[in-house]
Amino acid sequence: MTKAQEKKLNDFFVHDFNKINNLENQALRRIGARNLSVKEIHVLEAVSEQAQRGQNTMSAIAESLSIQTSTLSTSVRTLVRKGYLTRQNGVQDRRQVYITLTEKGEAANRAHSQFHAQMVHSAAAQFSDEEIELLTQMLEQLDRFFAEMLELGEGRGNASDDTDTSAVL
Repeated sequence: MTKAQEKKLNDFFVHDFNKINNLENQALRRIGARNLSVKEIHVLEAVSEQAQRGQNTMSAIAESLSIQTSTLSTSVRTLVRKGYLTRQNGVQDRRQVYITLTEKGEAANRAHSQFHAQMVHSAAAQFSDEEIELLTQMLEQLDRFFAEMLELGEGRGNASDDTDTSAVL
């Protein structure tokens, strides 16, 4: 890889992620969910996805977000207080905690899903079918790469450790 290619790739990871984040914040304001952060809307999305699978427990939701259950607990507490989520202990196993969207949470998640669909369709319109196929293949490779990096980080304990990723790179 040339230095120019390396710079472009790094700029994409840093700047385009921030651009998407900013677009999501704008979309939240437009739908009237000014009291939600992007992180919180992604928690709602994960709750919805896990509920569709019948796996809307704290541990399953945390795993789907690649975060610790204690981190999720903080977000869930806030989202319950804001009226977007409810939490219930399991009937057969009281240690299990089930999280569900309220009507307010479902409305915010629907609006967020619509934003993502519109963003994907608008971005895809910039490319030919062949380019989209190539792009999706490359994104799948990147997804596997980042998943592997996360696994290596988790395998050494804490994600904040100075994990040596040179083996992956």
